Amino acid sequence: MAKVLFFVLAVLVASSLGDIASSELLLEDSECSKGQEDECALHALQRRALARQLPGLEGLPDDDSDLPDEADEDEDSKEDSDDDDDDVQDSQAETTSIPWSKYTGPTMPPLPENPPTPQPTSVKSVNPVVTRGNLLYDSVTGKRFFAKGVAYNPRNEKYDHSFGPSVTPSYLESHPKWKDTCVPGNPIGGTWSYTEDVQADVHEETWSRDLEAIANLGANTVRLYNVDPKNSHSKFMKRAEELGIYIIVPLNGKDFGFLPAFPSPDCYTKELPGYGNVGVHALEFSKAIVKEFSQYPNTLLFTVANELAQNDKNGFAAFPCVKALTRDIHQYQKSCNSTMRRVPLIYSDVDMGPPDRSDIAKYLTCALESEDDAVDAYGLNVYSWCDEVYPGDGKPDNFKYSPYYEIKKGFDHLSVPLIFTEFGCNLGAFATKCPYKGGRTWPDFKHMVGDDMGEMLSGAVAFQFSMDREEYGLTLSANFLANQTELYLLDNYFNLQKVYNKYHAKSDWDAGDDISSCSFKPDDVHRLEKSHAQPECPSKSVWTKLQKRHGLPRIGDWSIIPATPNVTTGQAECPAKSVSAAVKKENCCHMKC
Repeated sequence: MAKVLFFVLAVLVASSLGDIASSELLLEDSECSKGQEDECALHALQRRALARQLPGLEGLPDDDSDLPDEADEDEDSKEDSDDDDDDVQDSQAETTSIPWSKYTGPTMPPLPENPPTPQPTSVKSVNPVVTRGNLLYDSVTGKRFFAKGVAYNPRNEKYDHSFGPSVTPSYLESHPKWKDTCVPGNPIGGTWSYTEDVQADVHEETWSRDLEAIANLGANTVRLYNVDPKNSHSKFMKRAEELGIYIIVPLNGKDFGFLPAFPSPDCYTKELPGYGNVGVHALEFSKAIVKEFSQYPNTLLFTVANELAQNDKNGFAAFPCVKALTRDIHQYQKSCNSTMRRVPLIYSDVDMGPPDRSDIAKYLTCALESEDDAVDAYGLNVYSWCDEVYPGDGKPDNFKYSPYYEIKKGFDHLSVPLIFTEFGCNLGAFATKCPYKGGRTWPDFKHMVGDDMGEMLSGAVAFQFSMDREEYGLTLSANFLANQTELYLLDNYFNLQKVYNKYHAKSDWDAGDDISSCSFKPDDVHRLEKSHAQPECPSKSVWTKLQKRHGLPRIGDWSIIPATPNVTTGQAECPAKSVSAAVKKENCCHMKC
């Protein structure tokens, strides 16, 4: 799956390294594609640790400046493609037997022209979005807010022919004429690293064009993955606001300020050689981002962590550290309640199936020590809807036979807003290969906003805006392919545009003027099928069995949250400018004032 990964392998714990071969460690990192273990992109801190502590890797660079460009996680089994790719020129197809490094044939013919794109509508301003019960609301109009989102982390990448051989025998059987005849382009400035702060003011030429395309898509939300708090993002945030776009902002870095996948309390207390205290850096990094982005009314959510256990099973023992960071950010927000808006916090997890996905959600949304350690919203990264329809019981399309039905059963009582923080399977019926004709048609979205899931879901974020090696992109960045010098919108962009503009969340639960009441709940205006009370925290038996199922060598104690680290930011803790009376009143809904 295409996901941003905030993790550190257990290789950083010296005691666990003695009997693990470097090749095994690389294979366990899901950013490594099979057969490319020596070339795969590791977390920068992992690479430094490997260089220091594993034989044979001493030549790896010791700082970020000399690291090769990082690439995101690659899925082991990706089926791809599309029937419409058959019309490529046969003369070019014949050249595929020649190594591409020696290819001297014709350049790729231009892609079909995109239809004219209108200038997107601008708005004067947007209102902050708030949580009430298990739904999101516009804090001024009281209308229900449903996030129609796009994941955004472009890397100015170019096509690579390693994408093509990843197709499976079943794909080639169904698309016998497909051959990789795409020609890589030459992006101006070269490819950016995975951790590039692409929404910084210095990248205005890129993101200004992209934001307009996102607005024309019918989206109202963008999820970010890498933010450097040392940079200014005011131009990006203001332009997004003008286009009516809200932003989900990460609180972790990948190379710095991360929550490592260490068993608690180490994930919030451990001192790492050459790095320092993980808890101190995680909190100071998060606070700097919170301080900057809380000033913008279109900051929708802060992602307190993402898929902590995806790449290292020890992450299942680290969830107390997610609660610790959640608690400490909530307390930071309390300390600045007169000068900083309280933006809700969300945790985003991989859809790992039942019962783990709902047990972890219950743990992170329950109040263990206090309400401060409970997240305000919950996210799932979901890629399981891989067919146009799921027939059953005589119906051509029956939601009960879809993979989302089990998700609904596991989360229909969730007490906080649920968002699919990533979605969009690119396998099976939705596979597509370069030049990426056809692809995803997004048939699941109508179920998200309709009767099947409309009561329990508050948004969905399509993965992802720009094409890269994982081939989930809605667009090709300029010069991704030869003879393609401008941003190019793909078929699955226009398919998503259709469903985003056609299907909308019901207004049954609109709050109107009642939104000003802190005690308002959605079922005050329209009955909810399920209750959405805050859950009890999972018992020791539940979290012990969960960790044992995943083979953890050391069981983390979920009943104890690590203490707050001592952080000195070197700057004023709180913003200087006071918030409006309305924002202060909303803040006081979540804290004593």
